[in-house]
Amino acid sequence: MAYRCPVCEAVQADAEHLANHLAFTAVIRGGDHEAWLDERFADWGEDDPETLAARVRERDAVEAVDHPIDEVDVRDSEVGAGEGVPDSGQHALDGDALDEEAREILARARELTRRIEDEG
Repeated sequence: MAYRCPVCEAVQADAEHLANHLAFTAVIRGGDHEAWLDERFADWGEDDPETLAARVRERDAVEAVDHPIDEVDVRDSEVGAGEGVPDSGQHALDGDALDEEAREILARARELTRRIEDEG
């Protein structure tokens, strides 16, 4: 079942993708996604993807939608495809393209990902 992001209305393939979308956007950009998570789950940063997905799915504000994305295996999707991807061939997360704060956020995200993978 696909879910619509309660913040930006982007459709995500399932609850785990929605939870990842919310969390990554909150960590990288802060703003409304972070505020939404903070208001509902003060400790959201400590959840693994499955736990956060279950918690997010239970919220009344999360809308389940019928969407063609339900039929797509997102693992087969091209990584980075879509709006906002640089055409220069330079990856958006290359170290030289980021300021110090962005590099610290990316390092934190990588560390959290490593910890989650180690626990799994």
